[in-house]
Amino acid sequence: MNTHGTRPRLRDLILPYWTSRDSWRGWILLAIKVVLMFTSVYLAVWSNKLSGQVVDAMVKREWDGLLPVLALAWTAGMLTMLVSMVVSFTVLEFLQYEWRTSMTRWFLHEWTRHRTYYAIERDGCVDNADQRISQDIARFVELTLFLLLNPIHVVVSAVSFTFVLWKLSGTLSFTFQGIDFAIPGYMVYLVYAYSAGALLVSHLAGRPLIKLFNVRQTVEANFRYQGMQLRENAEQIAFYDGGDQERRRMEQSFEAVRENWRAIIFRTVKMVLARETYLHTGSLLPTAAALPRYLSGAISMGDVTRISGAFVQVSSSLTFFTQAYANFTEWWALGNRLRDLLGAVEAVRAQPTEIHIDRTGGTDIAVQGLALRKPGGEPLANIPPLRLQQGERWLLRGTSGAGKSTLLRAVAGIWPYGEGEIRHPGAGRLMFLPQRSYIPQGTLKAALCYPGQPGDFDDERVRQVLREVRLPELADRLHDTDRWQQKLSGGEQQRLAIGRALLQRPDYLFLDEATSALDPDTEQALYQALLEALPHGTLVSVAHRESLAGYHDHVLDLTSLRGSAAAPSPATA
Repeated sequence: MNTHGTRPRLRDLILPYWTSRDSWRGWILLAIKVVLMFTSVYLAVWSNKLSGQVVDAMVKREWDGLLPVLALAWTAGMLTMLVSMVVSFTVLEFLQYEWRTSMTRWFLHEWTRHRTYYAIERDGCVDNADQRISQDIARFVELTLFLLLNPIHVVVSAVSFTFVLWKLSGTLSFTFQGIDFAIPGYMVYLVYAYSAGALLVSHLAGRPLIKLFNVRQTVEANFRYQGMQLRENAEQIAFYDGGDQERRRMEQSFEAVRENWRAIIFRTVKMVLARETYLHTGSLLPTAAALPRYLSGAISMGDVTRISGAFVQVSSSLTFFTQAYANFTEWWALGNRLRDLLGAVEAVRAQPTEIHIDRTGGTDIAVQGLALRKPGGEPLANIPPLRLQQGERWLLRGTSGAGKSTLLRAVAGIWPYGEGEIRHPGAGRLMFLPQRSYIPQGTLKAALCYPGQPGDFDDERVRQVLREVRLPELADRLHDTDRWQQKLSGGEQQRLAIGRALLQRPDYLFLDEATSALDPDTEQALYQALLEALPHGTLVSVAHRESLAGYHDHVLDLTSLRGSAAAPSPATA
C-alpha cells in the first residue's frame, strides 16, 4: 500500500502534544526558553558596548577606567555563557524530554491499538515502523525545536544588533562621477545583502541533500532490520550454515548505506566549501567598510570594534539559515517518514471490510455467508453456515492454501478481505495459538502468563502447568530472565503456548498447527490435558494428523470450498 499520496500534514505530527492537557509543562519550559533567548541577546548587546569601551580606554591609555570596564566585560561574558549555554541547554533538554515522551506514547498507542501493527505488516504499508518510533521521533523533536526556536533567537538578535549597527555606522558620504552620495546606516544594507548571498549559495549547493537524507533513513533502517533478523533467527540460520549468505545480504544492504553516505559527504562538502568560501571572502568586509569613517575621524577605534562585532552578530544570526539548511533537509525527511507511518495507521483504520464482527451477545460463535478473499481480491474459500457451540470440538482440514489459517484470522477479526457475518459470544474469552507463538523477552513466568500479567497467577499454579505440559525442568526457573524465543526449541515453545491455555482457561480455544512440532505421544497428552481443563470450552484445531480426529466431534474440510460451500461433517475416529 502506498501512503505517499495521502500523507498527513506536518501539523498532524506537531499539534497533538501542544494541544493536549499534558502539554502544560512543555508550554512553561517553552516560555522560559524564549525569555532566556531575549535575556541572552540583551547581555550580548551589553557585552558589545563594554567591548568598545575597553578598546577606547586602551587606545586613550585611561588605566584608571580600564579595570572597572574589564570587570564588567568579564561579568557580562560570564552571564551570557551561563544563560545561553548552561540554563538554556537544561531547559531545552527537558523540553525535548517532555515532547518526545508524549509523542512516543501517542505513536505507540496508535500503532498498537486495534491490531494496527499487524495490518501494517500484513499489507506492507511502511517498512521499519518500530525504528521510526524508537529513533526518528527523537531526532524529529530535536530538529523541530532547533528550527523553531533558533529563528526566534536569530530575529531578536538580528533586530537588536541592526539598531546598534545603524546607530554606529552613521552616514557614509562619498562622490562618484561627480555625484554626491549619502547612505545612512549603510552597514545595515551591507550586512543583509551579504547574508542573502550566503543563503543563496547554500541553497543552490545543498538542495539535493533533501532527497539524500530521505534515502538515508530508509537504507539505515533496512540495514538495522537485517541485522536484527540474523540475531533473532540465529539457530535456524546456523542449521542451514547460512552465515556466508547472510553476510552477503548484509553487505549488499550496507553497500546502499555506503553509497548514500558518500553522496551526502560529497554534497555536504560542496555546500560547506561554497558557503565558507563566500563567508571567508567577506570576513574583512565590516572593518573595510568602517575604515573610511574611522580615517575621517567620525568614529573611534572602539566604535570600529563595536561595528565589527555588531556586523558579525547580525551576519552570524542570519547565517543560521544557511547553516541550518542541512538540518532542515534532515528534518523534512524525518517528518516524511513519520507522516508515512501516521498515514499507514489512518489507512488501516479507514480500510473497508465486508466481514462484519458482531460482539453484541449470544453464547456461540456463528459464521454466516462468509467468503474469504486474498488481499488482491481473488477468491480463497466460501465457508458454509457454521455454528461453534459451547463444548464442541472442531477439526479444520484442507490442503495448504485452502484458507484454514485465514478462517481463524477472520474469526479473530484481523482479516478484512472478503464478506460475511461472524458473531462472537457476548462474554466468552477467545484464545488463538498459532504454529509459532510469540514469547516475549523477560522472566519465564511473564512469558507463560502472556498476554496476562505475572501477578495474575501464583507461582505454584504456574509450576503445576509447566509439569502438565511436560516442561518440569523449567519449574524452578520462573523468575529467570532470558530470550526464551531463542532459548526454547520449537516443541518447547509449543508446549509453553499450550500451558498458557491451561493457565488462562479460555471459553474458545483455536489451535493453528499448534502441536505440529510435538511427537504423537506428547501431542495426545497435551490434548487430553486441554480436554480435562476445558470441559465446557470449545476447541477448534487446524491440523493434518489423522490421530487428532479422535479428540474432535466435528470436521470442516476446506479443500473443496474454494468455489462453493459444503456442509461440515461429523468427525470419524
